Amino acid sequence: MPQFGPANERASILKSITNIWNGNPANFLPIAYPSNPTEHIFPDSLIIVREDEPTSILAFTLGSRHYKEKLVSMQPGTNTDSIAASQAPAAAVFGDIEETLLRGTGTHIRYQFWDGPTRMHCKVFFAEQFDALRRNCGADEQYVQSLARCIKWEASGGKSGSTFLKTRDDWLVAKQLSRPEMDALYKFAPEYFEYMSRAFFHELPTVLAKIFGFYRIGFKNPVTGKTIKMDLLVMENLFYDRSISRIFDLKGSMRNRHVQSTGKQNEVLMDENLVEFIYDSPLFIREHSKRLLRASVWNDTLFLSKLNVMDYSLLVGIDSDSNELVVGIVDFIRTFTWDKKLESWVKETGFLGGGGKEPTIVTPRQYKNRFREAMEKYFLMVPDKFLIADAEGSLLGSK
Repeated sequence: MPQFGPANERASILKSITNIWNGNPANFLPIAYPSNPTEHIFPDSLIIVREDEPTSILAFTLGSRHYKEKLVSMQPGTNTDSIAASQAPAAAVFGDIEETLLRGTGTHIRYQFWDGPTRMHCKVFFAEQFDALRRNCGADEQYVQSLARCIKWEASGGKSGSTFLKTRDDWLVAKQLSRPEMDALYKFAPEYFEYMSRAFFHELPTVLAKIFGFYRIGFKNPVTGKTIKMDLLVMENLFYDRSISRIFDLKGSMRNRHVQSTGKQNEVLMDENLVEFIYDSPLFIREHSKRLLRASVWNDTLFLSKLNVMDYSLLVGIDSDSNELVVGIVDFIRTFTWDKKLESWVKETGFLGGGGKEPTIVTPRQYKNRFREAMEKYFLMVPDKFLIADAEGSLLGSK
């Protein structure tokens, strides 16, 4: 009868280890990570690229050594021997933020990587400028972590038909861009950087929602037969970490600007819905807030009008916990094209039955004026002890 005991177990273990040690390493098989074919794990990264979460491709690219080295090498006077300086403080490595934002031309970084037969790629547009913008907003560290996970987001109330994604931490929103939108954004970007530098460093009031980057991504997986190519715009979620009870998308028009309210959470209402709402519950704001909103809307609409941009919206959220209005101008990359001019003419003249209320599409200058007038009316200034009345009873702000 065989004997079992501590001595025999020890000898068995030692024999197994000896056999492994004496084996030929060339015959060892690589360790296979347990994952499904749509998830891609890399030994040198903490980011898992998930095919059903497109922003994970962005996170992997922006967190890669290749991207960081390319970014450092773009700095004036940088050579290959100084790449290690990437571990130095950001200000020392990447230079002056304002100077970078004002740089007239942009450099785009393209990165390709493989997981077995699956090829993935990402093109980062205006890499230096967007990196500087994110650093100025204190968003450089959190940005990659946030992009690592996302969900498809149904932005109710909108009519653009675009695909929206939201990061799982609710901080960022990604919008899929059409080719015309991508072309317009490419031309618009340098002006946007210059404008934001004035807001950051010269106290220019603005309520433009911050764009943190735009990208072209794709992958081809022969195992699943899935192929995707898409352009993505990533911007801040205005309502991050807020308790928003109502959301309005305002364009300053009353034509086709009403939706049937369902009472669902995060439902987006429009101008006519707001008019109905403020009839019973006016939106009062203090003098300082009114002045700041007026100046911001004035600056932003002038900036967009000069660039031939229109059809933007003021997104307004009512924070029920803090009793605050959270606002920001969004969708500001649509330029005025000949098809929009034709649509405006048809609606203005009533040709083909297009008459009725004012057209939704007008010229950028008309859109700017209509937008300003509407925002002035929607939000009313509430008197407080710092206001005085003139002899005729009108309210004058104290100087």
